Amino acid sequence: MAEGHDVDRFDRWAKTYDRHWMQRRIFEPVQRTVLALAAEEIAQPAAILDVGCGTGRLLGLAEARFPGAESVGVDAAMEMVRQAEASRPAGSKIRFQQATAEELPFPDSHFDLVFSTLTFHHWHDQGKGVAEVARVLAPGGRWLLADFMARGFISYVRRLLRMSQFPEQVQLDAMLGHAGLTVVAARKVPGLGGQVSVVAIGSRADC
Repeated sequence: MAEGHDVDRFDRWAKTYDRHWMQRRIFEPVQRTVLALAAEEIAQPAAILDVGCGTGRLLGLAEARFPGAESVGVDAAMEMVRQAEASRPAGSKIRFQQATAEELPFPDSHFDLVFSTLTFHHWHDQGKGVAEVARVLAPGGRWLLADFMARGFISYVRRLLRMSQFPEQVQLDAMLGHAGLTVVAARKVPGLGGQVSVVAIGSRADC
C-alpha cells in the first residue's frame, strides 16, 4: 500500500476521484476483467476483500454480482475510506476501513476472493504485502491482481528509469513463490495496449 506522499495525494484526490477520466478509460475495463475472471475462478465466494479499495466502486460491483458474500475494503488513505463510506449505496453491507496491504487486520484464511486493482505498484513493501494476502486467503481462494506488467520495450524503459515498483513477471513469480502462491490464470485487459493484466493467484498447495 502507498505510504507518505502517495497517501497524501490520494487523500487530496478522494472527493474528485470518481469523476476522473481514468475511471472510464482505465479503471472500468480493469474492473470488468477482474470480476469476469473472479466469477470463473470462485463462483460463490463467502468473503471478499479489496486491498486499496479507493472509493469502493469495484466492491459495489462485486456486491451486485456476489450478493451473498461479506465484502470488505481497505485503503491506506483515510479520505478514500471516508468517500467510500459516503458513496455506499443504501442497503449495502460493504465495510470500509483504513489499513495497509502490509498489515491486514483480518484473521488467517478468511477471504475467498482478494482484489488489488492498480494498487500493487503503490505498496511500500510488496513482498510483505504478498505474504499478508497469502495469510488471509482461504484455502482454494483466489487473489485477483491487476496492474501494469512490464513487457517488451516497456521492460527496458522500466529498467532505465528504475521503476522497480512495476515488477516484471519473473519478479512477481519470485515474490509469489516465496509466499507459497502461484499464478493459475491470466487475462490482458482489452483496450490498454496489453500493458495491464489481471492474474488469478492461488496457493500452490491447492494447485
